Amino acid sequence: MGYEYAYLIGSLVMLLVWGILYYLRKDVRHEMLIISIMFGIIGLFVDPIYSKDWWFPLTITNTMPGIESFLFGFAVGGVSSVVYDIFFGKRVRIKKANKKMEEIRNLNLFFIMLIGGGLFFISFFIFQLNSFYASFPALLVPLAIILIKRKDLLLDSIFSGVLVAIISFIFYIAPEMMLPGWIASTWNFEMISGILVLGVPIEDLIWFFLAGLLIGPLYEYWKEGKLVDKK
Repeated sequence: MGYEYAYLIGSLVMLLVWGILYYLRKDVRHEMLIISIMFGIIGLFVDPIYSKDWWFPLTITNTMPGIESFLFGFAVGGVSSVVYDIFFGKRVRIKKANKKMEEIRNLNLFFIMLIGGGLFFISFFIFQLNSFYASFPALLVPLAIILIKRKDLLLDSIFSGVLVAIISFIFYIAPEMMLPGWIASTWNFEMISGILVLGVPIEDLIWFFLAGLLIGPLYEYWKEGKLVDKK
């Protein structure tokens, strides 16, 4: 078995975590599915960018993006969206909204996603930043907008980031154990720091942390939901 299976293995392991969280809490399944599909689709667009200068993953179809791009985005998005709720016993309370209010909520989400996507592609293509550094404005500016409007989501954001970064280790450890040398052969260490944390590039851990920061409170911001203790 060659390195072309490593990305798939890592994505499937992340999907296993997704499945466990999905099984544990029926009340978060709707949120998980929506956010998962959203970021699965986003993964198809951003993976080809990351693979230009950050890492060069092989896929089972020898294409970029591959099915792994969707699976990875799907899993990370879903896990990030509910990990805080599950670990800290929270649930989302959402007020019913009429059609006009729902349209406003959807526009708010569209605005956040448009800003993030726009900043990422502008930073990479116009300012020619490394895709890792292009991720900073793409993730942090939308997050700042969310937290300015919803300061009550700060803890959700922080703990989601920390938990997702911790969980992310399995994405690297599982393929590396099965296919030794995968990380060394796949990451472009000339373009990143080369610093490893337990064998994982530090840039990747930072990226997972930032992704968790943003995705954790995203659904609550979108639906104007309040986090309350689960009873």
